[in-house]
Amino acid sequence: MTCTQPISIIVVDAAIGACSFLANKKSITSHGNNSPSAIMLSSVTTVPFLTAADGARYNAKVEGNEVKLIMDTKHSETKCNSQSFSLEDILSEIGLDMRDVPSKKYDDGINWPTFINSSVARPKTLIPMISMERLHAAISPQNPTKFRQMCDSIHSTGIYLYSTFTKDEIEEAKLNERDLALECRQFPRSSGYPEDPATGIAAGALAASLHKRQIKLDIMEDEGIQYDVFQGTAMGKPSKIRVEIGDYTSKETNPSLKIVYTGLVVFDSLSYLNLE
Repeated sequence: MTCTQPISIIVVDAAIGACSFLANKKSITSHGNNSPSAIMLSSVTTVPFLTAADGARYNAKVEGNEVKLIMDTKHSETKCNSQSFSLEDILSEIGLDMRDVPSKKYDDGINWPTFINSSVARPKTLIPMISMERLHAAISPQNPTKFRQMCDSIHSTGIYLYSTFTKDEIEEAKLNERDLALECRQFPRSSGYPEDPATGIAAGALAASLHKRQIKLDIMEDEGIQYDVFQGTAMGKPSKIRVEIGDYTSKETNPSLKIVYTGLVVFDSLSYLNLE
């Protein structure tokens, strides 16, 4: 049996990339191993897919290189309580310390979600960083086995670091009518690789937690409540996913919400794997 799969997907996470590949399979495979510029996607297709967590069925709209996923889900948050490992322990494992996490004095009272598990599918642990420099100073887990144990102790499937802004920076963006974008890094619990260049469910979880706290970064608000999430920069595999939040019923214990993920997909090469 022969299976065709993309080697590299840029500006997208796995679900978005898979939907794009399925929608444009004929166009992509006909170009073989040509350069990215030769693989031009132009079809407009709807691709149905099932989520692994609950088997729910959704549709992805694929138009050229853009993929849009619209999902109705639940948002939950839990505090990270561990008898074995603290936030300081986890930071130390990835080359950071408590000085890299914004304090109330630094962030002017902005309630950045800190050391909580936020989930729209699987729990991701949110940890804000005091600066972009410190975000990119993080290193891959030094001891993968210990890191997995740390994640297990707080019931997390990955550590999600994200950039922050001061109130002055947010006010300046408002004056200049400029949206602010998040820069993030995800270290998965145990996925066979130390860092992920694009993580849709983590971006969605972060956006939901920021929205819950009324932390708005889409200053212009021209197309609803949106958060632009960049990831993979430190790996040399930059990605961007736009998360749009809608229908958030914040009065519920586990609020329902609608999340729209939008990503651009570029396939740069193909491999053919023989499974016999």
